[in-house]
Amino acid sequence: MASGLRWIATEYDLGYTFTLCEGIEPRELLVRMGAEPQHVHELTADAVAELQARPEDGHLGDLEFLDREDEALVARLTEAGFLSHPEVLVRAGTVPGWAYAIENISCHAPARLAALSRGTRAYTVFRSVNGEHQVGYARDGQVLAHYEPGMPHLGGVGVRDGVPGFAYSGQELPDVAFLRFLESEHGIWLAWEDTQALLPTAAFARSGGG
Repeated sequence: MASGLRWIATEYDLGYTFTLCEGIEPRELLVRMGAEPQHVHELTADAVAELQARPEDGHLGDLEFLDREDEALVARLTEAGFLSHPEVLVRAGTVPGWAYAIENISCHAPARLAALSRGTRAYTVFRSVNGEHQVGYARDGQVLAHYEPGMPHLGGVGVRDGVPGFAYSGQELPDVAFLRFLESEHGIWLAWEDTQALLPTAAFARSGGG
């Protein structure tokens, strides 16, 4: 299957946010995004897909990954917000030197760029189902760039200088170009298979709380 990073833009065709944070662990990344440490649980990509597809009036029995007879597990997932139709589900993993996070459809991380970059540096790239694109960069708790490439009239942070090392030519979609930049600039390669396994996951409620 695919490696690198650009496959993400195809895999998450209804929109996504991809985040990179240097030198921290995946669970720490989720905590910096607002999760309570005790509410981070390991889930597979299939389990997260089931949770996201569950209708508002759905029953726990609809979730194939969930053993309803395991009362302790059900209680832990309920307390952590996974079973109450969370607005955002974020999975986090690691590549050499970096932690990453993937959100399907949602855009939780960019608003937390400053927190993500405390004592380090962080990147985000977002694409909506409507084709909106945003890239972000922060270092040592300061957001240095957050804007839509190729659309300077829309404003944003650091539009003039941009993300260091990233120049958008307009020859491909902005998110794909940014993923290509992360591959080449930092040598980051992430195999699709690795993102399907059990990974630390956090649920964020509709109110935005962790």
